[in-house]
Amino acid sequence: MYSIKIISIMLFTWQAIENGATIDCDAPVNTANKESELLQKLLCNYDKSERPVKNHNTAVNVTMSMHVQNYDVSEGKATLYLNVWMSSSWKDEYLNWDRAEYSLDKVVIDSDDLWRPTFVAFHNIKSGNGANACGTHPCEVKQTGVVLCVSPCQYEALCVSDTVSWPFDSLKCTMFLGSWLQDVNQINISQNSNVSTRDIEVHHAEWMIKSVKKLHIFLPDNTSYPSLEYIFTMQRHVAIYAAILTPGFLLIIIDLAVLWMNSGSAERLYILCATCMGHFTFMEYLYWRLPYHGENVPRMLLFFRDSLIINVLLVAFTIILRQTAPKADSEERLVDKLAGRVASTTLGRVLLQIDDTVDAKQPATTDEENVDTDNSKKLRTDSFEGDTVNLVSDAPANDAPVTAPAIAKHERGSLVNAFLDRIMFISFLLCYAFMICSLLPKEVM
Repeated sequence: MYSIKIISIMLFTWQAIENGATIDCDAPVNTANKESELLQKLLCNYDKSERPVKNHNTAVNVTMSMHVQNYDVSEGKATLYLNVWMSSSWKDEYLNWDRAEYSLDKVVIDSDDLWRPTFVAFHNIKSGNGANACGTHPCEVKQTGVVLCVSPCQYEALCVSDTVSWPFDSLKCTMFLGSWLQDVNQINISQNSNVSTRDIEVHHAEWMIKSVKKLHIFLPDNTSYPSLEYIFTMQRHVAIYAAILTPGFLLIIIDLAVLWMNSGSAERLYILCATCMGHFTFMEYLYWRLPYHGENVPRMLLFFRDSLIINVLLVAFTIILRQTAPKADSEERLVDKLAGRVASTTLGRVLLQIDDTVDAKQPATTDEENVDTDNSKKLRTDSFEGDTVNLVSDAPANDAPVTAPAIAKHERGSLVNAFLDRIMFISFLLCYAFMICSLLPKEVM
């Protein structure tokens, strides 16, 4: 029977502590320790379940300040995890004293012994700790009754991402923090509430907080529940992706440089086939590397898809040039005339890489032929004046132009191939320029 009575007393005491009084008012007062005496006076018959106002029509004005310490981003879950110091301040009308009597400006009381505004992180409910996002902690109580509590909290913010502009994309993460079943007539969140990210010492390797906005939420009902909305705008670090994208852009440079090689060389075809396989491999790597959210495909993936198409066109173009080279007995085509006109200009000779020394020798060769012709005529005249006729002197003049048409046909084919290569180079260079401009975000452009 005695043990049952002891257990009953313990249960009653525990319920009294949970529901109201946290200090035994009948315990002897330690007058030697002013702080213990003050705590016993303040917490005797203190009910932490009631709002700390003497007039029930008065709302408790709460000022909240969030100080972000560190954060992490889960792109797969579209969630921003925040570790913060949440500072909340209000006035407790039952916790004040005369400083002259106790010689104390403030005391420290555990948060479990005080009334606290109940704010819930709505997005933490899915992880099961919406109401318990903040741990227990001591609070500072000043002589005027102003209570300041700084709680270590873990919050979750839901993010909306659009990876179309990857790696120049951003995240917009939203977190709601509000009172639970206490309207603005009971708790009012002060307009002085703010949020700060200056305390972050170690920044995230991939994401940075670009801006933070705090909004007061008021429901359209007659009775509104005080709530705060925090909007975090996250910007991705682009520098790390420069190394990732470098191989892909090197493949593009090689494709454009190959157009300055001889179209008849086998090395050109081998290099284009190798870059084609490189595009396939790089696109597969990007597919696994890029985060994918939403309906739109990232523009970077579309960029290298189009680059792969250009690479395949270059392979086909090279094969066609090798198979359609003009023969020695073929007639002059329209493209041959266009290439000849371009080659007649100074800029065209530079683009087509025509050696001027060869053409400079051509007039000299003609003059030499004329001189040889005159000499042969002179010898023929002298021969007629003498007793014998020189029959061998006419042979060089008849044999000299035999190989000229074949050489001209061969040079014409090389000229046309170079002309078509430069057209393809300029066309694909413009295509890549427009494609790269489409990758840049609007802020940069």
